[in-house]
Amino acid sequence: MAVMAADKGYRDEKILIVGGGVAGLMSKNRLESLGYNPVLAEQADALRSEGAGILLGANVLKIFRECGLEDELLHYAQPLKEIRLLDEQGRRLGRFDLEKIARETSYPTVAVHRKRLHEILMRSVDAESIRLSHKVISITKLNAGYHVQFDNGEVGTYDYIIGADGVRSKVREQFFGNIPLRYAGYVCWRFVCDLPPGIDRMVGSEYWGSNKRVGIFPIGEGKAYCFMLASAVGGEEKLGFEEVMNNFNEFQGDWQTIASMLAPDTIELIYGPIADLSKNVLHVGRMILVGDAGHATTPNLGQGAAMGIEGAYVFGELLKTYSLDDAMKHYSQTRLERVNDIRNRSWLIGRLAHLESPVWQTLRNFVMRITPHRINQKEFEKAIFHQ
Repeated sequence: MAVMAADKGYRDEKILIVGGGVAGLMSKNRLESLGYNPVLAEQADALRSEGAGILLGANVLKIFRECGLEDELLHYAQPLKEIRLLDEQGRRLGRFDLEKIARETSYPTVAVHRKRLHEILMRSVDAESIRLSHKVISITKLNAGYHVQFDNGEVGTYDYIIGADGVRSKVREQFFGNIPLRYAGYVCWRFVCDLPPGIDRMVGSEYWGSNKRVGIFPIGEGKAYCFMLASAVGGEEKLGFEEVMNNFNEFQGDWQTIASMLAPDTIELIYGPIADLSKNVLHVGRMILVGDAGHATTPNLGQGAAMGIEGAYVFGELLKTYSLDDAMKHYSQTRLERVNDIRNRSWLIGRLAHLESPVWQTLRNFVMRITPHRINQKEFEKAIFHQ
């Protein structure tokens, strides 16, 4: 349970966090742990988490352990021992050994429902300084700080701002103008369903087909997070449940087990085109951007939320050495190479997964099968722990 602000002797600096998602809540957690009392402004009328499942690698588990949140996360989450890459027939293309990472680092890789992650972070912060129904409409720079206007008519003056308001960030737009999204050329449907008997609850699987992919990741509590990706041809947002599912019926193995048990009245498909930011931006003046607001990435490495959590944690660590002004300057210098690397790696994986030519798809699968496991494992570990 969060400790009330009055009991913690918070510092005087007025900090505004914009956005009540994972990155915003983690930023609030870290600042409160250091004695600050940031106000978190969320445009919605309630803190809720959109999305289905989420993969959290050893880099996130390391942070959660140090922040005292690991035990609560593991109460809900499903530890994984392996991620398998398969073709549409269920034949092995490659694998990533998560047990090896856990042995060497002591940090497991887990999958969890996004709402559980959100709930854990909400319980870890002071609810009294959260402002709901507060959508930022303008930010004006003052001599020292910012004047912020909200759509409900309220205004406020803040010394520092942390933008954590997602890929379509209003804070980013106010400071950097319009930075276009870079659409990847494929779209995604996500859902959560009951995990059928016979599917290994400690294994995540992703099947690569012809310009399509599907995935199954157990997320604990008897549930599985599933996704379907397809190269965009137009009109995907209008497809009904049966049309979507039929579009992926060539995938075999455990996917057929999942598909056979689904019904439109029990499954909510969450649709969205896949995109990242055409340019990553992290800092200007007394403002930083964390999470998708500053460095949105495609989901191919499972590191999107992790980058927001990492960023909030790193900023908190910098505040142990530097003033707020200097920590914000060092934040950009510390994080930019890391988030650019994840963005570029993830983009490349998506391009490989959605090669248009059947000849290139066949060659890709051949190369994946003959590539030694140690090489794939090493590249995967680089993405988790920056080297």
